[in-house]
Amino acid sequence: MEMKKGKECKLTFKSVAFFLTIVYIVSLIPLLWISFYNYPSADDYSIGSNCRQIWVQSHNIFAVLWGGVVRAVEDWLSWMGYFTSNFLMAVPPSTFGERCYVLTAWIILFALSFSTCYFLKMIFVKVFHADKYVSHSVSMLMLFVTVQCMVGRVEAFYWYSGAANYMLVHSMSLLFYGLLISLLYDKGKKRISKLTIASFLGFLVGGGNQMTALNVAIVLFVAIGLGMLFKKWNEHKGLFIPIILFYIGFVLNVVAPGNWVRAEGVGGMNPIKAVLVSFYYCLDYCVEEWSGWPIVIMVVALVPLFWKMVSKTEFKFSYPLIVVVFGYCLVSAMMTPPLFAVGNMEAARLQAVTFAMYLLVLTLCEGYVVGWVQKKMQKEKPETVGKFSVNETWCLLSCLLFFVAAAGLTIIPEPHYFTASSAIASLTDGSAKEYGDALKERMVLYNSGQKDIEVQPLSAQPTLLYFSDIKEDAGDWENRGLCRYYGIDSVRVKK
Repeated sequence: MEMKKGKECKLTFKSVAFFLTIVYIVSLIPLLWISFYNYPSADDYSIGSNCRQIWVQSHNIFAVLWGGVVRAVEDWLSWMGYFTSNFLMAVPPSTFGERCYVLTAWIILFALSFSTCYFLKMIFVKVFHADKYVSHSVSMLMLFVTVQCMVGRVEAFYWYSGAANYMLVHSMSLLFYGLLISLLYDKGKKRISKLTIASFLGFLVGGGNQMTALNVAIVLFVAIGLGMLFKKWNEHKGLFIPIILFYIGFVLNVVAPGNWVRAEGVGGMNPIKAVLVSFYYCLDYCVEEWSGWPIVIMVVALVPLFWKMVSKTEFKFSYPLIVVVFGYCLVSAMMTPPLFAVGNMEAARLQAVTFAMYLLVLTLCEGYVVGWVQKKMQKEKPETVGKFSVNETWCLLSCLLFFVAAAGLTIIPEPHYFTASSAIASLTDGSAKEYGDALKERMVLYNSGQKDIEVQPLSAQPTLLYFSDIKEDAGDWENRGLCRYYGIDSVRVKK
């Protein structure tokens, strides 16, 4: 790093963006590598059995997709209202062959990465005219921490039924937001194509998991209110099409007969209690359980990035307290549907999607607060174009060095602390391969033509891959789901 006159250095926006991108991509390699030992389990079999049998009998992809639609309608009537999630879960990658299941982590990680980058780019670059490299740096930093510190990693990235229902729909919602923002600025044919995609996507997001759908409903409601308050809707009437289609999907999601059928078998909270408890849970989970030292480092490292980002915008950032309180309410609202439905937030997939939303909201709120502080302290002096100042550079380097040192000290006693270190640990100790080989042997039996099958217990259960397994009782729901999936009469684990 070369200093210039003691005041500036040659640490450019572009070099930081490039470095963080490389770090993020490299950090994904172990996650994608271990996915080659990933196999279906639980709902992948029970919910995916119909489409699997359609594919085996016809090898017609359109028939498979139609089978997914039929299953989504049946579940909407008899089990759960989120028809988009029901469709996604009905067509796992393993429908087209067990080895296609390795695509689960690739699909989820790509969807999360792309949608997050697109959404943040639309906010930072389109709305606030920020430097594209600084914007990209923020996205990479936030994504790195989100993926590496993710709670409930199995259900977030590797168990398709949980990942598709929550993380994939969450990614769809970010893409939907990004398209709506883009539509505020685009004109001509590009606008028409984006409007079409946003309309279709809005309906699907409305029919996704109810945590994400409720969040989007709140954000759009506030956006509509602000648009009416500042009389801006006349300029953007076209946005009503995707917004209305979202709310149509959301209403269909909420009023589904299946919601009431499922509610009879669980003990949820009344609506008022669910809302109040969700505010407490937001503090309990987000502050006490999830905000470890990596989150603190991320917050500190984002300060110089946001400082540069907001220095050129004319936006005043006048209401930081209101924005932070709204962000807190938004994350709390993520927890309300499961508290209302089942009375708890214990499922790892519920915590995973809430964690992802928490870090996204935390990042956006920090950007707003930094913008408010910067505008209060702004002095009339020329800014260094495309470069960080010496103080900003040392802040970023200090965060990097502290993270490397702390990570080294942490993963020695806790190799599964980060997602990548967990993948590396399972790959190096052989448990991932042992797990994959055992399930591969089972697949041979399942496809052998035998009708009554006994399998050996799994000798390895790698932290990132293992979600659940069939039981010794052949009548267990997981065993029966697997039987429907392969068209066999019975299966159980040997005692």
